[in-house]
Amino acid sequence: MTEPLRVAIVSDSQAYPSATDWGMSNLEKAFKLLSAKKPEVMLMAGDLADGTNYATFDFYKKLLDQYFPGIIHVGCAGNHDYWTPRGVERDAIAIYKEFCTRLGQPHANPLHTVVKGISFIAFSEDFREGHSPEMLALLEAEIQKAIARDPEKPVFVITHFPPKDTMSGSFNSSGRPELRKLFDRYKQVVSLSGHTHYPLEDERCIWQGNFTAFTTDTLAYACMSDGFYNTCGKVIVPFAREGIQVLYMEIFDDHFDIHRYNVDDQREIKADRVWQVAIPYDPEKAVYTDARKDQRTAPQFPAGAKAAFRYDFGYLYLLFDPAEHEDFVHWYRIKIIECGETEQVISDEKFVAGFYRLQRYHGERQVFRLPSEVIKPKSHCRFEIYPVESFGNTGEPLVIEADIPGAQSFLTGTPACPQE
Repeated sequence: MTEPLRVAIVSDSQAYPSATDWGMSNLEKAFKLLSAKKPEVMLMAGDLADGTNYATFDFYKKLLDQYFPGIIHVGCAGNHDYWTPRGVERDAIAIYKEFCTRLGQPHANPLHTVVKGISFIAFSEDFREGHSPEMLALLEAEIQKAIARDPEKPVFVITHFPPKDTMSGSFNSSGRPELRKLFDRYKQVVSLSGHTHYPLEDERCIWQGNFTAFTTDTLAYACMSDGFYNTCGKVIVPFAREGIQVLYMEIFDDHFDIHRYNVDDQREIKADRVWQVAIPYDPEKAVYTDARKDQRTAPQFPAGAKAAFRYDFGYLYLLFDPAEHEDFVHWYRIKIIECGETEQVISDEKFVAGFYRLQRYHGERQVFRLPSEVIKPKSHCRFEIYPVESFGNTGEPLVIEADIPGAQSFLTGTPACPQE
């Protein structure tokens, strides 16, 4: 093809049918950004609505027609799209039929669409058995059809849940082992999925092994399922509403490029590090493998970096200058040692850093609320702060000691609201 095939990619707006709804207003911001690129295909990786609401599907289609008249739409349904109110029986087949009809795409699962010789296959769970063997067989048949037509071209498979143990967010129950097992058999597969809400700044959001996989992020709120202490419910990150992101892809004859954008900033994320995948794909020459960890350094605190302990309105905090890295600091390990006649480690927790935040907040001093329930009044503690980059390389710690005030008790717990 002389001109690239231009593809817009959105996911996880979890919206309601109103222009003032958070997810829908972000979706419109995304459409404004992407419409300037004049895409020919729109991919949507599920969780369009926050619960089955046909009016939301209609509102989405109205915006789609407004910003992208005549665009080819290929989307799968997500778990939120199938949710029904308590006590209301779910008819997944009927919901999916309405989903397709109202979004203006054929009622088929899998849905196989070919544009300029490139296959896009949307695959939705049936939510009776998840990815049942029968449904997986249908998906495999469509993949084989695409490969038979042209074995060198990529086959884009859009699912809501990611294949297990691939990109960030796929290592827990969100990752689907049956998808991984299937895709491992076909190097032509390019898996793109939603659900995890994982910030796209993280280079682990694209992965290559026997096939290629990447995540789409979210238009609702950013999440990270890595067990960080300062998240809400161990999932939703602080200032989660700032991590609103989408993708734009250009498919050329010999490669395709994936661009990442923060919708609120209207800014391309890492414009100098566009993800690029060769066509045809050769696993032996894969770029985005787990071996990237060995090519990266550990973050370090700059000379003169300072830290401080603070007792403030009943809570205990650590404040410190951020560490530095050629990419970014992904999280900090904070180890708290009670120093008495003997030393005792009383806490060893992970705290996510703000690498996904709006650009104006990058480089700010770090402020973390500590697990006060383990710290005794009138004790003396040492705090060791280790910076960690996204692949796990860990730098030397910044260390301070502090006398703990003699309050009767400290307030405990992580923030109730991810925006706090």
